[in-house]
Amino acid sequence: MNFKYFIIGIYLVFVGLIVMMVLKSCNQKVELETKNYYNEELKYQEQIDAKLAGNPYTDSFLVSEKDAKIYISQPASVKADSIVLKFNKPNDQASDTVIRFKDAFIVPLDKQLFKTKGIYNLSIRVYQAGKPMLIEKKIKL
Repeated sequence: MNFKYFIIGIYLVFVGLIVMMVLKSCNQKVELETKNYYNEELKYQEQIDAKLAGNPYTDSFLVSEKDAKIYISQPASVKADSIVLKFNKPNDQASDTVIRFKDAFIVPLDKQLFKTKGIYNLSIRVYQAGKPMLIEKKIKL
């Protein structure tokens, strides 16, 4: 039995598939860079720096519920110019809530501020002298 034609056939099929893949990949338009790539990278680096600054305080911010109010306690060592709370409901964007505090303390929040019950991702941004600190928690309301 002579396998010469069989090997040549498999080789030609292989070369044909490789040529087809190269032609198909050349016709696709993949944009890996944007016009504002550097600015977007700086914004993302600010996010990373804020998380790194907030990591030591992740367990210090406590969230509790009592008498139809939500209490967020913060450590006394955190001195803040302003605080922004962002409650993000993962599967319902209409239920997202952002609350800003111009002073350094978080007052108790009324549960009626939240349209639906369930699990929320809580982002606490604490600004100290213009530098943000980010603490992220997952809570159930």
